[in-house]
Amino acid sequence: MLLLKRQPCFNEPRQAPGFTLLEVMVAVALIAIALVTLIGAQARSVAIATGSQFDVMASMLAQWKLTELSLQDFRLLGGGSGDFGETYSHYSWKAEVDEVSERESGIKGSGDMLKTIDVTILVDDDPTRTYTARTIVYNNQKSTTDTGQKAKADEARKNETDTAR
Repeated sequence: MLLLKRQPCFNEPRQAPGFTLLEVMVAVALIAIALVTLIGAQARSVAIATGSQFDVMASMLAQWKLTELSLQDFRLLGGGSGDFGETYSHYSWKAEVDEVSERESGIKGSGDMLKTIDVTILVDDDPTRTYTARTIVYNNQKSTTDTGQKAKADEARKNETDTAR
């Protein structure tokens, strides 16, 4: 048997090796969608990390300032504002001090003994980012008039006891 090799017909389409233009376009579109999604996720994670960094730093600075203000003499305690020096040059603070009335606290006999301190931490380059912390301080120091009156009352009782003997 004689095998004859068939000659290719030029009318038949040839299969070229490689990809068609449509396949390449679909692959590029899929890669573009994936990259846009990944870049968006990366941008969100950077924004979350920046926000977390601000929250941590601002809470530390607010606690620092609240402690500093809480240690001041109760009668001289007042609001103010300032910055944190060169170390934290991008941060500033604002403090507001209000007296808590007996009616507000619900504690009988607490008039002029409680104050609230609100400290707000601000960032210079972004006025929309603020952090506010609040504490309540108690006047545990007796005023000089109260102490003087108590001492006089104690002395009067002592004199009465001495006279009764």
